[in-house]
Amino acid sequence: MRVHRMTICLTVVLAWLACSGSPCAADEKTEKKDDPPKAEQKDDAKKDDGKEEAEDPYKLPETGGVKELLGFMKELLLRRTRLKTREDLIAYQTMAQAALRVAAEKIQRIATDDDKKLPGYDDAMAFNMVLRGSSARDGSPEEVKQLVDDIKAAFAAGETSPEQPAFFLNSKAQYLVSAATQLGMTLEYNRHAELKDLAIGVYRDLGALLAGNKDPKVAATGAKMVGAARRLDLLGNPLEISGTEMDGAKFDWAKYRGKVVLVDFWATWCGPCMAELPNVKKHYELYHDRGFDVVGISVDRDRAKLESFLDKEQNPWTTLHDGDWSDNAVATYYGVMGIPTVILVDKDGKVVSTNARGPELAKQLAALLGPPNPAETEAPENDAKK
Repeated sequence: MRVHRMTICLTVVLAWLACSGSPCAADEKTEKKDDPPKAEQKDDAKKDDGKEEAEDPYKLPETGGVKELLGFMKELLLRRTRLKTREDLIAYQTMAQAALRVAAEKIQRIATDDDKKLPGYDDAMAFNMVLRGSSARDGSPEEVKQLVDDIKAAFAAGETSPEQPAFFLNSKAQYLVSAATQLGMTLEYNRHAELKDLAIGVYRDLGALLAGNKDPKVAATGAKMVGAARRLDLLGNPLEISGTEMDGAKFDWAKYRGKVVLVDFWATWCGPCMAELPNVKKHYELYHDRGFDVVGISVDRDRAKLESFLDKEQNPWTTLHDGDWSDNAVATYYGVMGIPTVILVDKDGKVVSTNARGPELAKQLAALLGPPNPAETEAPENDAKK
């Protein structure tokens, strides 16, 4: 998914989109691509003169009913596994989303009771909820509420284990989990305040539903969503941080009381994190003597790579590392859905911003610690350009 307001690396990547739609995936694993049956690999039709003419793979079948539309959706999802270049993946992302949404909505509109028993029908409806979640930024509060109700009803309708056989690339349960997290993140990173304010309720409501699932992976996602609601409600409240420093020492959050602190969730493989690093270093140099500090919380899986990076960069602040994203208790407790996630705390230990990146960091620090004088500003800016 791409975020309009800022660039982040996301924890959730849609099954049909894989890693193509966000600047970097939740971790460094490469998605395994299943080889589709040979009968499903045909994308071109030959003309009578022997030349090949590419069919439009995004065009809905003109004849047939629900069964044919389900087959169309399945083939279009499998098509993603055969694309090789980033350009093709980006084009696929745009075209496939629209075609799959139209197909799923048509299925829902024309399906008879017998059609609803067909293999793939429930999967298609669950998958359409993912698409509805990704387009929630253009919707209304009423449409958001309806989607929340539909996700709840789909979970209540029957077994929702990710281990269920899948008609498409993923199971109904996987699509429902993706729909829930997709909706929450779309609302969280929405530029429209009316919808953005709904994110806390969606995270809390659907997170509690998932957290009670008997499947541990689904339950873990639910716990993180509940944490995201907690994070979005942090302004004016205290922040609690724990963890392990790079030398193995237990981190002592109490010693930071009386300082303005930027808590930064990041990873070495996250492009936006790397892009923001010079800005954090610049303001550390400007404001450290006035009482500003940084605590970096790495969600890297590769410990050796993290150590190598820190040896090279020599970040002057404390870095915590307790395993990757899924193992980090603080990232789960505060529902860190994408990185970089930054939380700025004032001298009293209360959160004053959850968006202190780029120019916003300078604005917040000037308000809390006073503006830097020109002599202080010039040297760090020059250093950051080196």
